[in-house]
Amino acid sequence: MSIERIRNYIIENAQKEAEQIIKTAEEQFRNETETAKVSLGKEYQEMLQADESRIGEDMKRFLGKLKSDCKMELLEVKNRVIDDVLDHAIRRIQSLPDKDYLTLMGKWLANITGHLEGELFVNARDLKKIDNAFIDDINKGRKAGISLNTNPLNIKGGFILKTKHYEIDYSLDTLVKNLRTTLIPKLNDMQRLADTEL
Repeated sequence: MSIERIRNYIIENAQKEAEQIIKTAEEQFRNETETAKVSLGKEYQEMLQADESRIGEDMKRFLGKLKSDCKMELLEVKNRVIDDVLDHAIRRIQSLPDKDYLTLMGKWLANITGHLEGELFVNARDLKKIDNAFIDDINKGRKAGISLNTNPLNIKGGFILKTKHYEIDYSLDTLVKNLRTTLIPKLNDMQRLADTEL
């Protein structure tokens, strides 16, 4: 065999081998690329699901906090409205003409059983309004007398009757506090009813 032929044979075999190596490398590259795609796709899906789950949890927490904040704000508004209404009611009672105010006090005193003896305590402003005629009028239908104590109390209006054993509190402060305690459950019931109608 001639050198030229050997050389051609070697080159030809080398080319075939190179083509085979390239073909194998291309196939291996394709396989590895497909495997990498599948693996990356799976990894991407897992990351996506983890992110979606985390975002979902974050959203639930955010919505829970938002709902809680809204309830707190609604409660604050409700309390402010109640306080404003009750403050307005106190101001209206305080601004009644003396005659009407004393009539109201007389009605409250009439609710107290007639056999109780005690001292009537009022604020400084009401001390100026109440005279002996008012006390005499209160005591007319009673078995036991009520006297006016001239030491003023720090109350918004109304009175406290101190008997030998206990106190009867008809101060505006206490009446409003009791009214507030009564109103809140009723407002909550109205709120629930309104929420179900929406």
